[in-house]
Amino acid sequence: MALLNFIRRALGLDRREHARYRRPPLYVKYHDRRVRAIDWSLGGCLLPPPDTRMRVGDTFEGYISGIGLGNSGDCLAEVVRVTKEGEIGVRWLELDSHVFLVLSGLNIK
Repeated sequence: MALLNFIRRALGLDRREHARYRRPPLYVKYHDRRVRAIDWSLGGCLLPPPDTRMRVGDTFEGYISGIGLGNSGDCLAEVVRVTKEGEIGVRWLELDSHVFLVLSGLNIK
């Protein structure tokens, strides 16, 4: 998988600005459901299939937790893709400032 990602980046096929992580775990609560993100970055995350149908362009308010250091807070997110399996890729539109700082601090190499 790492080799495939390297090839995609070398060919310019991966347009993501921020690296994806699976740990520490990130949880998003939205529509009264708390789910663990499949992966996440400073720019957004991939969530398991929701209980209600969501389409590209839909937005939702949520709550982020479990990202380490005991910080959690509100977010506003937009669905930017839906996979064949029904997972939804979202990008953060708004994050509480302390959540942004934690996510950006965990992404520093």
